[in-house]
Amino acid sequence: MSSSSNKRILKNTLYLYLRMFVTMIVSLYTARVVLLALGADDYGIYNVVGGIVVLFSFLNTAMSNATQRFLSYELGKGVAGDLERTFSMSVTCHAILAFSILVIAETIGLWFVITQLNIPEGREFATFWVYQFSVATFVTSILRVPYNASVISHERMSFYAYLSIADVFLNLGVAFLIVYGSFDKLILYAGLKYFITLFCWLANYIYCKKIFTSCDYHLFWDKKLFKKLISFSGWSMLGGGSVIVTQGGSNILINIFCGVAVNAAYGIANQVSSVIYGFVSNFQLAFQPQIVKLYAEEKTDEQIRLINRASLFSYYLLLIICIPFIINADVVLRLWLKDVPTFASDFCIWMLVYCLIDAIQAPLWMAIGATGNIKNYSIWSSAISVLNLPIACIVLYFGWSPVGVFIIRAIINMILAIIRVFYVKGFLGFPSSIYLKMVLVRAVPVTLFAGITSYYLRQCYFGNSLVDLIVCTSISILIVLSTILSIGMKQDERTYLYHIIKNKIRK
Repeated sequence: MSSSSNKRILKNTLYLYLRMFVTMIVSLYTARVVLLALGADDYGIYNVVGGIVVLFSFLNTAMSNATQRFLSYELGKGVAGDLERTFSMSVTCHAILAFSILVIAETIGLWFVITQLNIPEGREFATFWVYQFSVATFVTSILRVPYNASVISHERMSFYAYLSIADVFLNLGVAFLIVYGSFDKLILYAGLKYFITLFCWLANYIYCKKIFTSCDYHLFWDKKLFKKLISFSGWSMLGGGSVIVTQGGSNILINIFCGVAVNAAYGIANQVSSVIYGFVSNFQLAFQPQIVKLYAEEKTDEQIRLINRASLFSYYLLLIICIPFIINADVVLRLWLKDVPTFASDFCIWMLVYCLIDAIQAPLWMAIGATGNIKNYSIWSSAISVLNLPIACIVLYFGWSPVGVFIIRAIINMILAIIRVFYVKGFLGFPSSIYLKMVLVRAVPVTLFAGITSYYLRQCYFGNSLVDLIVCTSISILIVLSTILSIGMKQDERTYLYHIIKNKIRK
């Protein structure tokens, strides 16, 4: 990969990590304020009702993946006219999708919320309006996708980072408003969340119109391009949809079998995993356009090197945060939330195990997506992933702990990861043996040594105070970092990393 590409990835990663640090701190504090202001029941209602809308989001995720892939591909080819047509066609497709979702949400979705959910008596009116605002938020998010995808494809991560930071501070403002507001706090929270989404869409729209000539929308119809977008989106919908349906469906199953209090724990686990996974998703977001562009430029060797290095570093970045959190989960949640929902700690731990598996595998499915041919991959991965729901239903039906739902998700994700490694070998000619040697063989010993050592020290020498938490976390991070540098990286990789850090400090 060229020096300019390396510098661009590094620069974008730094912008995204600025975003991550700010959003992490503010988001965690915001979640605490919101939980205390709403209470466990209302917080659970918001999560389960919002989960109904999330069930539709696999459509939006699929279209987003398609838009970003085709925009990045056209940028790699360097044909301006094709880029403009692709953008305009994607806007048209998203408008059609937004209208379709609105119709489905206000018919089937609304019926399900009113008749099937386990809602505490007296909160039906609030639930109805939370659902309406959630639908409006989601529809607005759909319309924002082509503009957001343009920012990412052009690798303008500074704007993406600043807008995300503005988003979390607005959410913090909302949290304080509901604390002191006299109106129904749940309805007020959902309504204000919608206006934040509307603001972010307008900001994306204005920025893209001003900066990118390719974002000048013209209404036209290109049947061939439409088929390409829909074909990719359709198969992406099948793959991504199975994951989203599993997440939203599990939340609904927990509501039916366990009630809204456990939904609150589910919401906390999602919040924690989303914030922590931000450490690696920011890094992945910086190199994802490069994977597609290298494929478009037919630079296979450079693409393979990027995939291997991105897989390993993605995993290490997440491991640095996950091990300290996992060994201190109970203490962190108690100090953070004060009143910790039942099962929240166990939910968080298993969600992070799931995320670790995802982190090390993400560059592989990005490579598959770069080809535009994802039909077979989507079919088999979805067939395996969707097994989560029937197995979870059986587990809950027979009275097992809801923690089993998360353990099942982690196990199935591990099975998917193993199959995916061998699939890319047959599909892309990807050297799986090199991937296993360069990535997995180094990642497993690092995880075992750092994890066992940190856990042993936590159990033997530290209590539950804030000071103990800070000291234990600091030591655990040092253990993980030293293990990565000593046995998890080669000399040339350490030299490369030191060179980057040295140059940044000098600047």
